[in-house]
Amino acid sequence: MDNLGSAFYQKGENNTAIEFKEKSLIMRIKLLGPDHTDVATSYMNLANSYNLLHEYEKAIEYHNKSLNICLKTFGSNHPRLAELYNNLSITYALKGESNEAVQYYKKSLMALNYLNGDCSKVNSLKELVVSLSSLALTLRNQYNDFHDPKRMFESLSYALQALAALDYQQSTFTEASTKSLWQNKNYPIYEQAISVSLLKADVDKNDTLRQNTFTYAEKSKASLLQAQIKTSDATNFSGIPDSLLQKEHTLRINITWREKQRQGLLDQGLTETDTNALRISSIIFDLKRDYEALKKRFETDYPAYYRLKYDLSTVSLRYVQDTLLQPQNQALLEYFVGDSSIYLFVVRRDTMIVQEIKRDFPLEDWIEQLRQGLYGYYTANQGKRTTALYNSTQKQYLEYAQKLYQKLVAPVQPWLLEQVIVVPDGPLGYIPFDALLTGPPPQDSNDFKSYPYLLNKHQFSYTYSATLLKDMCDKKHHRTPTKKFAAFAPFYTGDTSLLANMYAYDDLMRKDLQPLAYSGSEVAAASKLMHGEIVAGTAATEERFTSTAGDYRILHLATHGRADNRVGDYAFLAFTEIKDSIENELLYVKDLYNLELNADLVVLSACETGIGKLQRGEGIISLARAFAYAGAKSIVTTLWEVNDKSTSELMRYFYRELRKGKTKDEALRSARKAYLEKSKARTCHPFFWAAFVPVGDMRAVR
Repeated sequence: MDNLGSAFYQKGENNTAIEFKEKSLIMRIKLLGPDHTDVATSYMNLANSYNLLHEYEKAIEYHNKSLNICLKTFGSNHPRLAELYNNLSITYALKGESNEAVQYYKKSLMALNYLNGDCSKVNSLKELVVSLSSLALTLRNQYNDFHDPKRMFESLSYALQALAALDYQQSTFTEASTKSLWQNKNYPIYEQAISVSLLKADVDKNDTLRQNTFTYAEKSKASLLQAQIKTSDATNFSGIPDSLLQKEHTLRINITWREKQRQGLLDQGLTETDTNALRISSIIFDLKRDYEALKKRFETDYPAYYRLKYDLSTVSLRYVQDTLLQPQNQALLEYFVGDSSIYLFVVRRDTMIVQEIKRDFPLEDWIEQLRQGLYGYYTANQGKRTTALYNSTQKQYLEYAQKLYQKLVAPVQPWLLEQVIVVPDGPLGYIPFDALLTGPPPQDSNDFKSYPYLLNKHQFSYTYSATLLKDMCDKKHHRTPTKKFAAFAPFYTGDTSLLANMYAYDDLMRKDLQPLAYSGSEVAAASKLMHGEIVAGTAATEERFTSTAGDYRILHLATHGRADNRVGDYAFLAFTEIKDSIENELLYVKDLYNLELNADLVVLSACETGIGKLQRGEGIISLARAFAYAGAKSIVTTLWEVNDKSTSELMRYFYRELRKGKTKDEALRSARKAYLEKSKARTCHPFFWAAFVPVGDMRAVR
């Protein structure tokens, strides 16, 4: 009956839903008795249904009936009570009685055993995060209504406590997928902390509060990748007794297994209070207590190992200004994309500003329009490349490259310097900032050389977060590379000693695992400039790459690549197929996690190596991220399917500039400009040169 009620609720037929939920209640009372916890659940479901009908008195009546049963069953401290108090708060807030809502949220905190910011005794971290963030929001709304400074102060206090609780909660998870799920679900908490802090900073004229918002934005970025990289680095740490490392490993495995076991019971329909679920929860509690005790021991007895693996603190604003921003003409442009606003942080050595942009425009749609404008015509099948498609995609690019510039860059343009490190957020990771337009083309829209590209104003590099940029710059390789450079070209089938001018121009794309004629000249030029090796054709196998990649300071892969929008782990790079081999010669993201690279630079001269599944709070799960995890200090990656010939030319210019001792981002910018200067007008469209983006440590290659 309850399920039928839920089905009608999903259809929006709330009155019918209530009829079935009331029948379910009667059946449960008859079968289980009036004080059973399942009866309390029926009361709660009915209360939530009455909320939807705006019958708040009826909802409060049923909430209280549910509450009375749970108080008899569980006492005054239990997650179920916290959930009921939170539900009552929602009802009172909907009713317009915000003071009562605040009081019930505070009762929820008491039911959770939460006192003075101490999360260690809390019986449900999940419910705690809900209670604290909801309380902060309610108090913020009260401030908006009454302009009482005390309410704003309380709102900020609870918002920051919610962030601290979220950090604590994340530290208890042992599975990456669980961390990612909760980061995504609780992402609005970061926006809340930024929003309330900026409001109070404006009211109090408090620059410190304003500067703190940069830390909250940093906390929201790529924390899972940061933890993965630290764990990978710590694996090679010496000086820890094997018995302790084994104990650490065993505890993590056991916690993960027990959490899956408990979740399996819940998926079968059992409640948290079921005897079996409670027993497993008790085991998990004991395991996590032992794990925390072991971490404390590491912190005390092996502080270097502890810092390497468990210290997930973010870089300070002061560190970014004093150390991370190297030249005087460099600025960091960090984004936070919230549900209602986008926040732009510009950090320079001499200042930090925050600009709020209301999210009153369809951000995702504009980005998709831009992307279609950039590559929609050129990546279409040959038979579909009509004049109409060319004109429509060009119009898309012109319109949305300007619109996105006006929204995302123009508001902070006066504070930007020539060199800009971009920390994108969410869908902004799909944007090539070089190709944004500061205005319309001066005359002929087909003269792509004359377009006012943002490339002409700024030298862009990218990073997943300022914290990860520090980690990538400071990274010490596990061993010193013994060789300089290797360029892999699995899909070049010609003679690498006879490469120059062998092929006429064609539109062959780096897709569909076809031969790549120009990849040969690309790797030949790069190898000659960098005094390295060529591994081409049948020699460029997956086994050859994985067994030797750790020996090189620079790796260049001119091959086929594929993003995967499901989970990212299925994105791949292709190597030479070996007939009758059990290997498919595809190097997947999950394979890269097992590599140990010692490279200062990895150039992914293939399609779609910088795109993949977008996970809120983590960014785009791509091949590029996997190479960062594997140990690369910097990566040059791609945002769409690239053209074989133009890629070959661009890479030749890039390595020529890199050889001169330029930084990687400067070398790529110079390569783009050289390409635009020397190429024909029809191949100066940004599709041909803007797909490549540099990520990580941009210092010159030694």
